[in-house]
Amino acid sequence: MIKLINGFEVEYSDDFDRFFQNLLEAVIRVSRISAVKKKSLKDENRSERDIFLQEIMDNCIFITHQLFTLYKDNEKFTKFIITGFIFNSVIIALNEFENNSEDGSRKGGDEGEILH
Repeated sequence: MIKLINGFEVEYSDDFDRFFQNLLEAVIRVSRISAVKKKSLKDENRSERDIFLQEIMDNCIFITHQLFTLYKDNEKFTKFIITGFIFNSVIIALNEFENNSEDGSRKGGDEGEILH
């Protein structure tokens, strides 16, 4: 199980894709709730978006620390989780990458050309 900063727990599942999706959703949901609460404080000057992004980063750091602790007890399992995180992140980014590449090629870009 992975805990978020506020104590919310995401149970590990044998279905890594489901676990990864649950973890992403929890980080986003919990970070959003925390950002809304923090923004309502009278001394808070940051935008809700900035607070939200900070909360996401803080939860990611918290998760990473847990993985390093888990690594001491179960190295193989931790490597599997980290590999899954990287793989799923690439798959998520792949859709955006392909959409950008297709748009560029339809605009007359040469294959292999860097599009900005």
